[in-house]
Amino acid sequence: MDTSRPRLDLLAFGLALALLAWPAVAFIWERNGAAAIMCVMCFAGLVAGRIVGVPGRVLLPVALGLVVVLWMVWVDPPASSRKTSAMAHVIGGILAGCAVVETLRRWIADRFAVSVVALLMVIFLTVIWELGEYVGDELLDTALMPNKRDSAEDIVFGTFGGALGIAFAALVASLRRGA
Repeated sequence: MDTSRPRLDLLAFGLALALLAWPAVAFIWERNGAAAIMCVMCFAGLVAGRIVGVPGRVLLPVALGLVVVLWMVWVDPPASSRKTSAMAHVIGGILAGCAVVETLRRWIADRFAVSVVALLMVIFLTVIWELGEYVGDELLDTALMPNKRDSAEDIVFGTFGGALGIAFAALVASLRRGA
């Protein structure tokens, strides 16, 4: 029995958690409650993903992407906060869509079914994210979710990004099959 693959998968998951711990500690140190909430939600997403069976090799690039998004939103925003928020939700959706497809492909053989289930899961995850922002606002008196319109836009942008991620993952899978 090959025991190296499970160890590598566990190592990848550990690296993913460590990647997210780095900005989380920094944001907590700086007393940036809103950014710390985002880190905690990303961390919880990785742990939940692992619990439901997302491989560590999938979670590691997701964690790297999340660190880039956290940097873009909280450290060096490339645009206005509204545009940066939209970009962050699109990128987060892309990351989630790719990860969900990669995981579902192990359990569901039909490619169309994988895409539909993945899109439904991305929509679910974007709603959960917005609920997390709401709870974070209530607990730490931040302004992650300034109004209902902002949340609705975030869900639309996250779902759009998820659809892009699903399409990208499908393209990569078809290229693998063709090779």
